[in-house]
Amino acid sequence: MIRKSTVCILAVILLAGALFICGFSEGKVSAASKTGVVNTDGLNVRSGAGTNFTPVQHEGTGIKLGKGTKLKINSEAAGGWYQVSFTYAGKACEGYVASMYVTLDSKKGVLAENLGIKASMISKQKIYEKAGAKSPYLKNNNKVIKLKAKKAVTISSVKKASGSFWYEITFTQNKSELSGYVKADKVKINKKNIPAYIIKKVSLRKKASVSASYVKVKKKTVKLKMNKSVRILKEKTVKGSKWFNIKCNVKKKTVKGWVQAGNVMFESGKEPSSADNKNADNPPVVLSDAEFEADMAKQGFPESYKNDLRKLHASYPYWQFKAYNTGLDWNTSVANETKPGVSVISNSNGSAWKSFEEGTYDWATDTHKIFDGTIWVAASNAAVSYYMDPRNFLNEKNIFMFEALSYEPAYQNSAGVATILSGTFFSGASYTYTDDSGAQVTKSYQDTFIDAAALSGTSPFHLASRMRQEVVTGPATVSNSVTGTVPGYEGIYNFFNIGASDTAGGGAVEKGLAYAAGGTTYMRPWNNQYKSICGGALYIGSNYINKGQNTLYLERFNVTPQATYTHQYMTNVTAAYSESLKTYDAYKSWMASQAIVFYIPVYNGMPAKACDRPSGETNPNNCLKVLSIKGNATQAEYAVTPAFTAGDRTTGTYTVSVPAAEGAVTISAQAVNSKAKVEGTGSVNLTEAVTNAAITVTAQNGDKRTYNIIINRY
Repeated sequence: MIRKSTVCILAVILLAGALFICGFSEGKVSAASKTGVVNTDGLNVRSGAGTNFTPVQHEGTGIKLGKGTKLKINSEAAGGWYQVSFTYAGKACEGYVASMYVTLDSKKGVLAENLGIKASMISKQKIYEKAGAKSPYLKNNNKVIKLKAKKAVTISSVKKASGSFWYEITFTQNKSELSGYVKADKVKINKKNIPAYIIKKVSLRKKASVSASYVKVKKKTVKLKMNKSVRILKEKTVKGSKWFNIKCNVKKKTVKGWVQAGNVMFESGKEPSSADNKNADNPPVVLSDAEFEADMAKQGFPESYKNDLRKLHASYPYWQFKAYNTGLDWNTSVANETKPGVSVISNSNGSAWKSFEEGTYDWATDTHKIFDGTIWVAASNAAVSYYMDPRNFLNEKNIFMFEALSYEPAYQNSAGVATILSGTFFSGASYTYTDDSGAQVTKSYQDTFIDAAALSGTSPFHLASRMRQEVVTGPATVSNSVTGTVPGYEGIYNFFNIGASDTAGGGAVEKGLAYAAGGTTYMRPWNNQYKSICGGALYIGSNYINKGQNTLYLERFNVTPQATYTHQYMTNVTAAYSESLKTYDAYKSWMASQAIVFYIPVYNGMPAKACDRPSGETNPNNCLKVLSIKGNATQAEYAVTPAFTAGDRTTGTYTVSVPAAEGAVTISAQAVNSKAKVEGTGSVNLTEAVTNAAITVTAQNGDKRTYNIIINRY
C-alpha cells in the first residue's frame, strides 16, 4: 500500500518502557491521579524517565506489562514518560513507562467510576478492550483473554454503550493486573449493601419478575424517583435480565424490593475535578514566555527547535509541545528509512528527490525501479532527510503531523469531518444499508466517521483524511474499492484500501476487496459502507495507533521501539506532510482556543540546522550508452576489449587493435543520460604504435567519468 497520511495524538517513546520498584506496602497515588491502560504487549517498566534507566526486576527478570494492565498515573515526566503505580505478581510497584503505550481512561459514557466493587464472573467470557460489542477482544501476550466462571474480578466503573450497560473490570492474569469490559449481565456482585441511586423512575416489585406484584406503603405502590438514594443488597438474573434487590427509605419507613438493574446505578467514588470536564470554566493554563522557555528546556528540545516553537507559542498559547526523545541516532535512522523500497516518491519528481543507490536505479537505461504501483520509486537520502527532520515542519500547518491520533470529542466533530470531505463524492452524502437486525439504516458519511472514531478511539479527522487519500480519485469520482460493483466482490467495500498491495501489474483493488470479504475480524465481511468504515477504523487503531504509532509522523517513520523502521502504514515519503495540511484545514477555524498536544521527535546526533529541501537536477549518471571505433580509411568497426556494455561502471580502460593501414580512427560515444556531457570524441590520428585516447563524461550533477582507450597498430 502506498499510503499518504494521517493525523495524531500523544507521543512516542522507546518501548523499553520504565523501571519501577516493587514491594511497597502502600501506593503513592493521590485521589486526583489519572488512570490508564497499557495498549501494547511487553511494555518495559524503568526506574527513570528514559531508556537509559535500568528495567525494574521481579525475581531476576525485568517486568514487562501486558496489554490491558491497569495503571495509576502519578505524574508526567519530561520526554513523554508517565510515573505510574500498578500491581505485579501481587505486589504494589511503581516506575516509569512511555506515555505513548498508555491509553488514558475515557470519560465518555461513564455512569460510575472508582467503584472497587468485588464481583465474580457468572460464566466463561471473552473480555473486551472497550465498552461495546464491536470492540476488539482484550489480549495479553497476543492471546485473547477468557475468564472462567466464578473468576474473581473488581468492578471499577460502569459505562453505557450501544444501549447496554458494561462493567469495566480489573483482575489478575499471569501475574499482571489487567482491565477490560464485559456486559453487566455476565458479572455478579459479591458485596452487599452497596450505595446506589435510581436513574429511571421505577416501581418497586416484591420479586425479580416483571409480573410480580408491587411493594406498597400505606396501600400505595412504592414509586422511586430519579436520583433516589438506595442500597443494593443482592442480585439475581432471571431469563437473561439482571435484577437488584434494594432497600431505601420511603415515608420514613425502610422498604425492600426488586428493580431491574438498568434502573439503578452504583454511586461513584470519583472525586469531582474540573480537569475531567473538557468544557470546564477553567481554561488550560497558558505559560508565560519565561515558563515556556523553562518547559522547552525541561522537555529536552535542542536549540534548533526552539525559535519555531516560540513563534507557535506566541500565536497559539494553549498548545503544548512535548519532546519525543527517540533515543535513536539521526544518521542511522535516515539510512534505515532510505533502504530500497522503504520510502518512495513519485517518479515525476526531479532527480534530487530520487535514489540512485544500488537496487533502486538502472544505470544502463537511466530508469528508476518501480517499488509500488506504476510511478513510485525510491526516495533519495536528501528527500528522506528533509521529510524526517521535524524542524522543517514546525509551523501552524504542518505541526499537525505531530498531533496525537486519538479521538478528542471536545473538538473533533462532524463539522470538521465535513470540511475534510468537502470537494469529494462523500461531501454531504448519505447511504442506506441493512444492519445485522435486518433494519434499513440511512447514515451520512460524516456521521459514520464520528461513530468509527468513538468505536476505535481514533481521530475521525485522521480517518476521513486517510479515506480521502486512499479512495478519492477526483471531485466526483472514487476508486472501485468503494463502489461495491467489482465483479466477484459485489456489495463489498474497502474504504481504507487495507490489504490492497499494488504492483506494476495491478490487482490492488481486488486484493483489498478479498481482504474485506474474508475473515471475521474488524467487523468483516465489509458488506456495507458502515462496516467497512468502522471496521477499517478498528484495524487502523489496533494495528498502528494503539501500538504507539499514534501520530502521522510515526505512522510514516516508525521510530518507536516496536518494529523500528518497519510496520509503516504508508511508504510515500511525503505522506505525513500532505496529510497534516488536511488536518489544518479542518482545525483552522477554532484551533487557537484548544489545548492541543504535539509530540515532536528528537534524535541523537542531529545536524546543527534543519536538512535542506532537495532542489535542482542532480542526476549522477556519467556512464556511456554507446562506444564505437571506426577506421577512417577502411570504415571498419573495431571491437574493444573487454567488450563494452552500456552503463558499465567497473571498466575504466579499453583496448582496441587496428591494422597499420589505418592512419586514424573516429571514436563515437553517447551518454546514457541525455543531460550528461561527452568530451573527447571524434577523429584520432594514429602516428605511433600505441595511441592513448580519453572520453570524459560529465554527469548532470558534475560527477566525471573517464574512459581510457588504448589503440594498438599492428
